[in-house]
Formats: sequence, structure tokens, C-alpha cells
Amino acid sequence: MAGFNASVLEAIGNTPIVELNRYGAEVSPLLLAKLEFTNPGGSMKDRAALGMIEWAEREHQLSPGAEIIISTSGNLGIGMAMTCAVKGYQLICLVDPKLNPSTERSLELLGAELVKVDERDQTGGYHLTRLKRLETLQAERPNAIYLDQYDSPAAIEAHRSSTGREILEQMDGRLDAMIMVAGTGGSSMGVARWLREHSPATRIWLVDEVGSLALPCSEAPEPRFLNGMGTSLEPANYAGESFYDFIDEVVYIDAGKAITAATEIARSEGILMGGSGGAACHVMRETVAPQFDSDARLLALIPDHGSRYTQTQFDVEWLESMGISVPALTSPGHS
Repeated sequence: MAGFNASVLEAIGNTPIVELNRYGAEVSPLLLAKLEFTNPGGSMKDRAALGMIEWAEREHQLSPGAEIIISTSGNLGIGMAMTCAVKGYQLICLVDPKLNPSTERSLELLGAELVKVDERDQTGGYHLTRLKRLETLQAERPNAIYLDQYDSPAAIEAHRSSTGREILEQMDGRLDAMIMVAGTGGSSMGVARWLREHSPATRIWLVDEVGSLALPCSEAPEPRFLNGMGTSLEPANYAGESFYDFIDEVVYIDAGKAITAATEIARSEGILMGGSGGAACHVMRETVAPQFDSDARLLALIPDHGSRYTQTQFDVEWLESMGISVPALTSPGHS
């Protein structure tokens, strides 16, 4: 029936772009944000989840009750669990202590089975430990399909044909700079491919957290604190030698600056985004904007909503325990 979606999966996409007039008041170009947290699962990972499962259906002829394994820090898990609930598949999520309590409960409510690792790997993170546990999990569940978001042409294509296309349509084909965060590479490489094909003049920035090993230009690993960006290894999605065919500039940022930006945007624009979105917006205003004239249009892709991080990234005690300074949250009157 016209006006109705057959399922929640048809509500994925068509996320809004909004102006950041107050946050960007001191710079000349127009600062914009695409709010991917308005997807029904709360993040841009909904797009990749649907694309990856549709690929698995074509390649493996999945039947109801089929088991799917993923390794996730949260957002892909929600998108996958939502999709599996609709399609009748069983999802097994490999997770670690960085998973937010609210996301963990959401995964359980959506019917996902959680397998948690708690031992850090040699990089100081948990990703490699998750991969080690994956080997035993696959032996225990020989019929389960493992979907690897770090090496997924389906995830790249989902963002190329949906997110990238949407962006240029919403911008009427005129976009001077695109700023995205680095993670598994599906969203950033997908959007970058569409822009290279249809708007080659658009300059593309990729933002990563200090200590991440996601990008070909990364250095030594360090502890990381932001969910939704950064990895403990370089995803195959970044395509190695062809990386700089799609990405013009890379900027590294620490968690304190990212969370500070997200806090400022919440209080000036009424937009509650996660620290990864704060990282993209900080770089857009502080690094990218000074390089453009007043008629330029700059766009940051906002991966998810800040409500998922009230017990971590936006919690004063958690920040202090991690040694992260965010004066806007820890100063008197903002407890």
C-alpha cells in the first residue's frame, strides 16, 4: 500500500543533511552534516548490514534459521540483528568489553547471541583476540556463514550506490569537500568511489583516531577510545595501493578533541552525535574549512547517535578513568 514500508528494512537510507550554522559560525564555508543515526538501527551500518546479508543470500542461498557470524564493536551488530530478525536468520556476534551496555542489551532484545572476548591483543585492543576466537567459533558452528565487514565488497557497494548517490542528489551535485571517519572502510570507500565517479572535483578527507592501524599511512598502535572508528589492523576494504586514488587527505585526532566537538555540537545545534561524528566535524571546521572560500560546501558524515555513549564517551568518571580531558563535561556546572 502506498505510504507504507513492507518492513523496517525499507526505511534504511534517505537520511537528512543539516546545516551547522552555530558550530560553524566562525568559519567562512558552509558546514553540513549528514545524520546517519536517523537510519532505523541508529547508524550508517544499517546500509552495510543489509547489503552484506543480501550478498550472502545470493551466494549461499540462505534459508530461514541460517546462522550468521560477525565480529563487531556495536553498530554493525545492531544493523545485522535488525535485518536477521526480519529475515529469520540467527545472528552470532563476537564482541568485546568496548561494547556499550545499552548496545549489548539492544542486541539481545533483537535476538542476537553474544560471544564476548575479554583479553587484549598485542596492539592494546581486542580486535585480534576476536579473530582468534572466531577460529574456534567456526569450528563449533561449521554451517554458520561468517560475514567479514573488514573485507566486504558488498559493504562498499551498499554505500557507493546508496549513501554516495544520496549525498550528491541532496547536494544538487555540488560538494566541495567530504569528511568521513576511518573504520572498516565500507562507508568511506563506498562514498569515495561514487564521488570519484560522479564528482571528481570533490576533495575527500578521512579522519582516524590516534593509535589506529586502519589506514595504509598508519604508524604504531596506541590505546583507542572511540567506538565507530579506528581498527587494530588494516581492513582489506582500503584496497592498499589504490587508497590514494580515492582519498585526498588523512587526519589523525585524539579522543578528547572528538568528544569535545560532539559536546559543543549537542549544545549549539541540538544534535547528539557519537565521538566519531565529533571527530569528523572537528576536522571539518578546524582543518578543512580554512582551505576553502565562503561559497564552499563541506559535508561531514555522522555515523551514529551519542545516546549510545552516555555511559562511556560522555561519562565524566569514564573519561577520567581513561585519562581523557574534556573540559566542557568535567568543568563545574556540567557534571
